[in-house]
Amino acid sequence: MAARSSARNAPQRRICLCVDDDAVAISVAQEVLAQRDLVPVVASDLEQALNLARRKPPEVLLVNVDLSELGAASLMHILRANPAMQAAPVLALGKDAAPEASIKALQAGFFLYLVKPLDAAQFTEALDYALEFSARERAEL
Repeated sequence: MAARSSARNAPQRRICLCVDDDAVAISVAQEVLAQRDLVPVVASDLEQALNLARRKPPEVLLVNVDLSELGAASLMHILRANPAMQAAPVLALGKDAAPEASIKALQAGFFLYLVKPLDAAQFTEALDYALEFSARERAEL
């Protein structure tokens, strides 16, 4: 019985939900997340991501906006409709390096837009910024 009690009192591990089917991007993300004591939970599509988020609400998300043909605004709407993902910053990842792609993602509500191939240094900076923002938002509640 004591084992269950201690398991319940154990600190919750922070989750980063990574939604991508690109093994290289996932590998880079996992390396960075390990340095930030974040547990990567990987989904290869949006449906799987939504199911995983219901079980383990993420602290932050990294989402490949090119996985879906929905477009950034529709994708963000679906993510925010899930209670487990309403407050978590969502980092968009896409192959389009044009400034317009970043603007569309930000207008849709994504926290930041990162360009593929995922660069570890840029992801680290974006992740740190997103986590700091999230912590400040929680502190204000």
